[in-house]
Amino acid sequence: MTLSTQHSPRLSIGLPVYNGERYLAEILDCFLTQTFQDFEIIVCDNASTDQTAETCRSFMERDSRVRYHRNEKNLGAIPNFNKVFQLSRAPLFKWIAHDDLYHPRYLESCVRILDENPDVILAHSKTAFVDDRGKPFPINPATGSYVDPRTGILQTADSPMVADSPTAILRFWQVLSGACWGTHMFGVMRRSALQRTGLIPNFSGGDRAMLAELALLGRFQCSEEVLFSKRFHEDASCHLDEKEIVGWLSTDGQAYSRRMRQLKTYFSTPLGKPVGLFTKAGCMGLVAVHSAKVAAQAIGGKDARRAVQGVAWRTSKSARA
Repeated sequence: MTLSTQHSPRLSIGLPVYNGERYLAEILDCFLTQTFQDFEIIVCDNASTDQTAETCRSFMERDSRVRYHRNEKNLGAIPNFNKVFQLSRAPLFKWIAHDDLYHPRYLESCVRILDENPDVILAHSKTAFVDDRGKPFPINPATGSYVDPRTGILQTADSPMVADSPTAILRFWQVLSGACWGTHMFGVMRRSALQRTGLIPNFSGGDRAMLAELALLGRFQCSEEVLFSKRFHEDASCHLDEKEIVGWLSTDGQAYSRRMRQLKTYFSTPLGKPVGLFTKAGCMGLVAVHSAKVAAQAIGGKDARRAVQGVAWRTSKSARA
């Protein structure tokens, strides 16, 4: 049973998408069959050129909770992610990517956490990694990490304990040091908290910068179950090279230094937040420490290792073409 269009939902689900026809129907079905049903789904189509619009319209005919908005031109991923939040209305909000997967109890679990814990501003679940067909990655028994089936590279999901501390500066550091994939941004959030951030800034890793800002406003909490699956496939953003990712994130054509934007955003994040001067100064010190760590990792070949993984997945696409 669907809810009336006059009903004000508890949760808005924002789905920004561009040319998502391959997985779009699957993710919409994931949510229309959730055990928690009091929501709206807002699709913000970034001027797709495939069958995205037709898929959305077919779902709108099936369920009045699905809303569809189409941009006149492609704004880039980050402006589209931010726009879909601005189009929402409910007191709870959640972003979804068109290519991920969710267990039917995902929303129920997250909303329960928020209802039972007023100090929690973001609820999420443990994460699994799956391939382009939705098949789970194998697990390395020695480390508990997932094994990328294309490369053999070990991949570790972000810790469920990130930003779960009662202390703001510790939450901030946990995001800086532990939110490598940024999957927490796909949790269910309180709208009132998200509105106090600058949303997602325009640079690679901007999702983690937003999470760091949120972490200064309240705790995150994770369900004990694995209810979210991040999908790896040849067109996933994590497999784009540096030039491709800039054009994918935004189409404004502006040249900029990614590192400078990151540093400026992170150093300014504590300003205006409800934390003391000691915490603000401490956060800025942690940003300096983390920046040095990231530079060392780049020298140590972390970026090259990610590039190898991306090439393996992109090559599989070429082989099928």
